[in-house]
Amino acid sequence: MKQLFKCALIAATALVLGACSTPHIKEAVADEFSAQNLHPVSNTGFEEAFVLPGANLPGYASVDFSALQSADVDIPQTTVSGTTRRDWQMTPEKEAQLADIWRQATSWAFSAYPQDGQGALQISAALTRVAPRRTASGAGAGAGAGYQTTGDVVEVSAEFRIHDASTGQLLAVVRDRRSIASLQWGRGAGVDLTNLFNSWASLLHTRVSGR
Repeated sequence: MKQLFKCALIAATALVLGACSTPHIKEAVADEFSAQNLHPVSNTGFEEAFVLPGANLPGYASVDFSALQSADVDIPQTTVSGTTRRDWQMTPEKEAQLADIWRQATSWAFSAYPQDGQGALQISAALTRVAPRRTASGAGAGAGAGYQTTGDVVEVSAEFRIHDASTGQLLAVVRDRRSIASLQWGRGAGVDLTNLFNSWASLLHTRVSGR
């Protein structure tokens, strides 16, 4: 099992590194984070990213991760063929499973960092929404296009926040949305789910470490 997890992480890391270009910080502050002076960043590999100019994340020598938060994830009341209502609900058992997969992913991705609970950076992660993937149908993806859901695939959205542990200052926020098999979400386990968490952890490492 550990070897399978390690192979999946290596594959996810290679995919992340091959897909990303150099991030670019925009001059204008993001309206949503104007109080924290966070600026939008493009070319990060994430769907959205915001950072404090001069944060110098690679300058931090240690990182700690909070437990993955999933209790408040937004899950629409959706009936998907092959799943039950309970599959779409968040249970304590599923919360624990997801948190363990995330813990393993971050431990592998950040293995070069001390993991003693005294990290200079604090990174929190929360799942924000899980819903059937919507795909454009009809006459294309324009304003008049219709949409249909793909029941065997769900989109999982997450938000990651990076703080300076000593001051509590918010240094960066990243958000992303990716697809996995709906049955794997229902079980709270599977290769798709493991690869998803590995990919997020690997990409976070790339952006935090600068390597």
